[in-house]
Amino acid sequence: MAYVKISDIDLFYKEKGSGRPLIFLHPPGMGHVVFHEQVKLARHFRTIVFDMRGHGRSGLGSKPFSIALLANDLNLLMEALSMKEAILIGYSSGGSVAQEFAIQHQEKVAGLLLCGGFSEVSDPFLQAEFRAGKALVHNMKLLSWIVSKGHARSEAEFKMLRSYILSTDPTLLESFYEKGRRYVCTDKLSTLQIPFLHVTGERAFYFHHYQKKYQKYVPHSKLVRVSNAYHELSTKSWRELNQIIYHFATSIESSHH
Repeated sequence: MAYVKISDIDLFYKEKGSGRPLIFLHPPGMGHVVFHEQVKLARHFRTIVFDMRGHGRSGLGSKPFSIALLANDLNLLMEALSMKEAILIGYSSGGSVAQEFAIQHQEKVAGLLLCGGFSEVSDPFLQAEFRAGKALVHNMKLLSWIVSKGHARSEAEFKMLRSYILSTDPTLLESFYEKGRRYVCTDKLSTLQIPFLHVTGERAFYFHHYQKKYQKYVPHSKLVRVSNAYHELSTKSWRELNQIIYHFATSIESSHH
């Protein structure tokens, strides 16, 4: 557990393992704890999970919020950790930050894995989810209950996720939902020449058309659907997700050498 001073905040991160770096980017409100099962990959890789600004134990700062600001925070974190390149794993809206970073700093991204990610919010289901999230920031007790309930497999996990969501700054969370809903990078995807994988649950049906979009704009992208799974792969289908991440990361390793 450590802090690094970047621009106007202290950023909280956890680092474990050695080898090729994997950096995980969480969705609005969830903080690094949503990846507690992915940290097991530290047996094979150098894993880094962190709290984005305004989340968990990281500072809020006073800069106007944007997806680009979060991408810049990631850049400063990598510089602080003397990291030349990493594989980015973005979950849900964390994928928007990962894509923004990859578009700005492609040379620092060894590979991009989106777990239920999207290049724009263009379907009514996801639109509604973002709007609901934004509306609920004024009732953090309820919002934290809904999100944690969706991810947790046990009472202990529910409590851990929930207490972490409750530590998010509500004003920042509202901005994250709003900016996340409006974020579009579809037209810039074709610039990406890096290994690219999109994984979603077979039952998370409203992410399937985003997979078609990626196929169109990133022709070399690989697509995976986890059978019988919904959107919450990092906790509910962590074994499958970890295996997918492992294969993705090791395939890059071998193609690079």
